[in-house]
Amino acid sequence: MYFEPGLVSILIPNFNKAEFIAATLDSIITQEYPLWECIIVDDHSTDESLEILKRYEEKDSRFRVVLRPAGIPKGANFCRNHAFSLCKGEFIQWFDSDDIMYPWFLKRKVDYLQSHPKMPFVIAKADLNFDDDFVGNRKFAQNLTSENPIDDYLKFKLIFLTGGPLLRRNILKESGLFNLRLKRHQEWELYLRVVLNYTNWGILEEPSFKYFFHSNSITSHFQEKSKVVDSELVLFQEVLNLPEKNFNHPISKSTRIRLALKYGLVATKYLRPKYSLQFFRMLFMEFSRA
Repeated sequence: MYFEPGLVSILIPNFNKAEFIAATLDSIITQEYPLWECIIVDDHSTDESLEILKRYEEKDSRFRVVLRPAGIPKGANFCRNHAFSLCKGEFIQWFDSDDIMYPWFLKRKVDYLQSHPKMPFVIAKADLNFDDDFVGNRKFAQNLTSENPIDDYLKFKLIFLTGGPLLRRNILKESGLFNLRLKRHQEWELYLRVVLNYTNWGILEEPSFKYFFHSNSITSHFQEKSKVVDSELVLFQEVLNLPEKNFNHPISKSTRIRLALKYGLVATKYLRPKYSLQFFRMLFMEFSRA
């Protein structure tokens, strides 16, 4: 597919973010790097989001607002993937509809990738902002470097926020888009597949955007232990089912054994017999492999 050299495609899903979306789009308009397009796929919002989005589309032709087509299921992952199918950029910037870019956000990332042509992507840190009544974990480290990136990523020692990386388009062609079976950890799983192909990346240490943790966000709601457990069991089933042949640096056998055993025991402890059986079957299969 044709892409426009130097163009950054900012891809945003939106659902009922009327309270925040204008500030997000204002921060995009003020970018020092002017060569961008922003595709927002609205997931049939019931608030004033769509009206706000249309106003920005009329004000600046670089914005493109799309209503999720009826034939595509509801959900942020579907909206993000649909946005990618419409974009034309050499560089891909996933972003949330309630976060804020600093003016240098795109420019410093593009400058880095253009001056480091062999780097697959560059990642920026964020300033973290928590609502006063946010009930989730506030001890959130932004570790972006590791001597053992795959193992540390799998242990949640490396954390990439949604808007952190700016990726070359071909990276997503190779690693794939958002997993449509996941309702949580979808960004984590996408970036895992990227890391399984590319274990080196550029880093911008100075925070380049604001990342918000809202009291009504999925992150907050999923802090209930049973929901955390269920989401991780689903996630690591997907991880252990990733085809090794698809990646330059597949997960090692020893790590696969560790993960299958760990989550088999977690499923047993929390009385999830279906998952226990599946993880212990995976464990048996790993031991049986040559």
